[in-house]
Amino acid sequence: MDNRRGLMTALATALLILGLVIGWVAFRLGQQTTDVADEVSLNASPLPPALATSLPPLPVVTNTPTRLPSPTATPLPSPTATPSPSPTPIVVITHVKSLGRLETTEFAMRTVVDLQNDPSNLWQQLVGSDKLMLVAEGEVVAGFDFEKIRPTDISVAGTSVTIILPAPEILYSRIDNEKTQVYERQTGLFVAPDQTLESRARQVAEEALVEWAIERDIFEQANRDGRLQIENLLRSLGFTNITIQVREPEL
Repeated sequence: MDNRRGLMTALATALLILGLVIGWVAFRLGQQTTDVADEVSLNASPLPPALATSLPPLPVVTNTPTRLPSPTATPLPSPTATPSPSPTPIVVITHVKSLGRLETTEFAMRTVVDLQNDPSNLWQQLVGSDKLMLVAEGEVVAGFDFEKIRPTDISVAGTSVTIILPAPEILYSRIDNEKTQVYERQTGLFVAPDQTLESRARQVAEEALVEWAIERDIFEQANRDGRLQIENLLRSLGFTNITIQVREPEL
């Protein structure tokens, strides 16, 4: 037991001495490296002036961008306009007939109608029959019915066109029921009121409105307005030389 303890102590002592030796050797090696570096630093000296001036200068590197050639724009070929075909009479008729019944002029009027039944016997002649006074308001509209245009009424030559329009006509007339009323009505003694008298008075009023509009040249105004609208339509189709004729109204 004592021998083993002595052996362990000797081994520990030997390891301690070995570690000290290794540490001292490493310290000496590091010191020598530092001395060599210091010696090299101390021995470095700048070039002599004569040698420094004789050497060529170092090239200076400049970062000069290289200019690329500017791209040249290649012009595109200009499109060539394809001339559109000139309208034919059939095309013109199609556009004109699409207007249908063109209302160009409107007259709004008022009239007064006195209407009475003719006495049918002596008694009615003495005491009176059925009569009324009607105040009527209404309108009369004139224009063109383009369904009456025939292919022979249109002639086309390039940008020139000649068209013959049908005669202007009364497209419709009407009595405004809300503004028309019976102003006065008288019925003879022992005479039964006529249920159809007011409706007949309205019909007479409508006919009077139409006659009044014709006397004040509603057809002439419809003619002027219709020509203007048709001319605008034909110009929109590409015509530049336009001749418009209108048939005389049938009597």
